[in-house]
Amino acid sequence: MFGILGPNGAGKEAARDELFRAVETAARGQAALSPAVATRLMGTMRQPAVEPLSRRELQVLELVAGGSTNREAAKQLFIGESTVKTYLSQVYAKLGVNDRASAVATAFARGDLPLPRDE
Repeated sequence: MFGILGPNGAGKEAARDELFRAVETAARGQAALSPAVATRLMGTMRQPAVEPLSRRELQVLELVAGGSTNREAAKQLFIGESTVKTYLSQVYAKLGVNDRASAVATAFARGDLPLPRDE
């Protein structure tokens, strides 16, 4: 939430007197958000939840996380390389990323993929 509000917690648009009013309002135990900050906050809250990955999408992503190329993943899953690319495109869309590395990192962060263990 602090990232939404900006580094000073009040949003970049907040004027000095607006900040003072916000502090006074907060001191009275009331919510103290400027309309601009409230709009940004609501916009963030309205974003749809990330869709869960399908079993097959997770299988493809696990292989990619392990260093497999699209061709290698296709061979291991007995599907075509273009099908692997399709699954990866779906993963990118669901995770809101644009590349393999970001997809893997996001999947680890979300808990979709188990963290690698030292063996």
